[in-house]
Amino acid sequence: MAMALRSEIGLPTLRISLDHGSSDAVFSVVRGRERPREVARCTLRALGLPRSVFGRVDDAALAVPDDVLARLRAEAADLGESPIPPRDVLWLEIPVPRGEVHVLPWERLLAPLDRPVFRLPFHPVRAERPGPHLDIAICCSLPADGGADPPDLVARLTGQYVAYTPGVRVHVFTDAEWARATRAVVEPLRAGGGDVVVHAPPTPGSAGRRARRHGPAVATPWLTWLLEELDGHRVDVVHLVVQGHLADGHGAFVLRPTTPDDIPAFVEPTELVEVLTRVGAVAVTFSAPPGNPSTAGLRELADELASVRPGLTTVHDLVADPSAEQIGAALRTIFVRPERIGRTLPALTSWVHPLFVETPGTTPPDAEPGRQRWTAEMRLLRDGRSAFLHESTRRAATQVEQESWVASAARSIEQLQMSWLPAAVDRPVDHAAAEALERVSRLLEQSVQQAYPGAEDAPPPDAAPPDGGQP
Repeated sequence: MAMALRSEIGLPTLRISLDHGSSDAVFSVVRGRERPREVARCTLRALGLPRSVFGRVDDAALAVPDDVLARLRAEAADLGESPIPPRDVLWLEIPVPRGEVHVLPWERLLAPLDRPVFRLPFHPVRAERPGPHLDIAICCSLPADGGADPPDLVARLTGQYVAYTPGVRVHVFTDAEWARATRAVVEPLRAGGGDVVVHAPPTPGSAGRRARRHGPAVATPWLTWLLEELDGHRVDVVHLVVQGHLADGHGAFVLRPTTPDDIPAFVEPTELVEVLTRVGAVAVTFSAPPGNPSTAGLRELADELASVRPGLTTVHDLVADPSAEQIGAALRTIFVRPERIGRTLPALTSWVHPLFVETPGTTPPDAEPGRQRWTAEMRLLRDGRSAFLHESTRRAATQVEQESWVASAARSIEQLQMSWLPAAVDRPVDHAAAEALERVSRLLEQSVQQAYPGAEDAPPPDAAPPDGGQP
């Protein structure tokens, strides 16, 4: 639960909840373990939401009333800074039941508060950070008449990754009709030292063979092509430039046919989680292009993903950030880890664990002197990482060149921990589930040590101290 992280770390938090009796959005401020204090409220209609969850959410119609913004601006300043870097972040908590409150682009709507806004995750498990040499997969699937220039969008995004993350390798996947032009526009990045590969489109008749090879859990031809091309290689970040879809409160995105044999596909969370886990991804980003029919659909989809897997989940609005500079700023925040961000990021909606973006060596303060560490019952290390991942597994998952199986197994254990164990210390632990996870993690550790004998002796991927919370 977001409340566990907010309470135990002492984060300055804006809490936006739904009052079902009045159908009002209620804005409260809270820091740490304090009781949330209501400072403003307004109707959902005043925010621009439709009368029904079956209505269309129009981003252009969404706004926060001026009087509410005025109150929030004063309260946000009084909340003070975060106890952990980045110090200027305001954390957003949206408890259930929420209606459609969570699909609003609060980061843009709250930009007048002059503080960067990140959304608290749904569970205190902090994903293992990637190593210093990042592998990125940029996937762009857009219609020819959608109002966007796919090769240009890919080039802008690729440029941000190449510029802000050292040792990056970028895999580019795009619709067949854009492949040649995309290869031409990213060539200057290769000449400048970037390791960028534009993968060749699949051939007609290959979809059936790929589907049989990758099993029923991944059936969309576009995604089986991606897995086939990566061929067991690890990818740290999957970045999708796609159109969103929102229907009956469920989000999805659209992938075009890869060959004339295929049909367009609406991809929902279950299939995408399977792909992200197989490649070992710690982060997923959706960029909404010009002409996108539903950016709210991408936010709904991202919210569902963040509820079942740890790591970084982001929705990026390319209309609001056409140069992709805010993606670059987010990369510096996540991978360079500055003391402050120093600017708002209104084009980004990000769910992230507060300790994922910490400065190396920083750990959260104990909630109360003499109190048992809050991480212990949830089987977490002091810095929020899963205590079920042993040292060789951690290092191999982030440092073994290209191979995905260790990172994939680590992601699976983190996701199972989110599903099987409680998100707060006031809930009972299923000790049978904890024992089962520990057995699986020890088997994984043995396999890693056999495959990579030097993994336990390698330098750690970051400086976060591994103390506390062992089961």
